Amino acid sequence: MSSASVTEPVTVCETTKWWHKWSWYERGTPEKEKVLLRKLDFMILVFGCLTFFTKFLDLQAFQNAYVSGMKEDIGMVGNDLQYTTGVFQAGYCAAMIPSNILLTRVRPNVLIPIFEILWGVLTLLTAFTKTVSHVYIIRFFSGIFECVAYPGVIYCIGCWYKRNEIGRRLSLFYVAGPLGTMFAGYFQTACYTNLNGVNGLAGWRWLFIICGCITLPVAILGAVVFPARPDSENPSWLLTADQIALARRRVNEGGAKAPKIKLTTETFAKIFRSWHWFAFVALYYVFNQSMITNGQPFNLYLKAHSDVYSISQINNLPTGQSAVSIVTALTCCYWADATGKRWLPSIFICGFMTVGSICMAVWNIPVGLKFFAFYVAGLGGALNPLFMAWASEVTFKSAEERAVTVASMNAIGQALLAGLNIVTFPTPSAPRFQFGWYWVMANNIAQCVLVVVIMYLHKRETSREIQVFEGEVWDEGNGDDIKKVATKDLDSRGEAASYRGES
Repeated sequence: MSSASVTEPVTVCETTKWWHKWSWYERGTPEKEKVLLRKLDFMILVFGCLTFFTKFLDLQAFQNAYVSGMKEDIGMVGNDLQYTTGVFQAGYCAAMIPSNILLTRVRPNVLIPIFEILWGVLTLLTAFTKTVSHVYIIRFFSGIFECVAYPGVIYCIGCWYKRNEIGRRLSLFYVAGPLGTMFAGYFQTACYTNLNGVNGLAGWRWLFIICGCITLPVAILGAVVFPARPDSENPSWLLTADQIALARRRVNEGGAKAPKIKLTTETFAKIFRSWHWFAFVALYYVFNQSMITNGQPFNLYLKAHSDVYSISQINNLPTGQSAVSIVTALTCCYWADATGKRWLPSIFICGFMTVGSICMAVWNIPVGLKFFAFYVAGLGGALNPLFMAWASEVTFKSAEERAVTVASMNAIGQALLAGLNIVTFPTPSAPRFQFGWYWVMANNIAQCVLVVVIMYLHKRETSREIQVFEGEVWDEGNGDDIKKVATKDLDSRGEAASYRGES
């Protein structure tokens, strides 16, 4: 038999290099789709990132204002700072489920900008508060009108992009939050330095005025460019009829089309018989309890040493946590997308956070090591999109389970955070927070354990599934002389399968 008769491997597609998985567009994307994706990125991500930026700008601005004169001007004492956080979270969590229901019934390009305007007005009103009671009322309603932005933008990303395109967009969307946290410190420093006393207003009041003025143009931008759902009659004036048809076809072929969810008693019974809901809700709970990147403990530590650190340093030094969050989120989300192993960057981050929390629990350590521990906490900024994407991936077979699991993670994690923060980080105990740092350390250790447990459970679950090769089930023990070897089904990146036959 000549050598020419030997069957050679046939490759259906070019070999995919590792760096191809890190590109913004999938390999082989037609130019028409790239044009569509560029438009969608502009319409959804520009407004989405800006609205998320303004939300975190507001959250951190409140912390910066507290240590820059707000506490003394309106007479905040004891745990008032924690109580304002609690009432904000109460409004946020109470409105979360109703707002998500509204998103399925009202056009997102109408609902989200309206809520953005109302939230901006409340931010402006914060600049003119006179008493703590006024702050409580404003913060409660701020939580209500803020809650729609985060799930709303994620909802629209899921409606317009394919499943394998979402991870990159979510990582970019998420880092807008830490950027807002960073810039809040710089804004407060600028307001305190340049505007303190102008027109009789303190620098911290000018900070809220500026934040409110930034929000209103963002809301107008959203009303103009943000799209409705692709199944709407006129989803966007920026898209041509051909592009709308292409977008709908892409979603139907392999995207993450918004499901028409019907939640019944049987549905919930199935959900709670699985380990998915319990494991991911527990993971997200300990994640929230192990995070200290909102800047508050760092700000209060610096304020307690105001003889060493200036007002500018008190506002600017904690921004390093946000810088760490941004770099880590972008790197680790791409890492997870490229490898398909979301547990790997997760356990890497959790390990470093555990080391940092142990340093804070010990407390009596060199100042340089203490700063290291504060900044290491910023690594946790990447865990939010990593855990959310992981939960979505594990529950992808059931739209109902995915919706309930992800919503429960967010609602339960945020609700318990609001109450426990008053116990773990009471303002009068600043900056030592003896119980708080041990609590953070314990949750970081639990977080590491849960990541490993979920990794094991998910691998065991997938290993039990029958492996199907292009319509045939291969039994390795059948004793046939001819063995057909094939790759698995097309993966989420659309890579083609290749076959080899041997005689």
